Amino acid sequence: MSKKEIEDKRKAIGDILKNNNMFYDYSVDSNGIIEITVENGDWKHDHIRLRNLMSKMNYVFYGRYVPDEENGDDSFSAVYLYF
Repeated sequence: MSKKEIEDKRKAIGDILKNNNMFYDYSVDSNGIIEITVENGDWKHDHIRLRNLMSKMNYVFYGRYVPDEENGDDSFSAVYLYF
């Protein structure tokens, strides 16, 4: 992807998240893969909500990485990948 395409995609993701009051860290790599980090988010109000929103916006779920072991409650951190 060109730098402009990456920047356009980054801006689009930022707008989607901001407009939905989702203030997560995110990035877009040189291949156009979107990485969104949910820190200590509730499984329903953060994680499922993000997945539903990205699906609704026609982004394809590519995978999820959970950097820490889940602690048994309803909150955990994860990095989501989309394209």
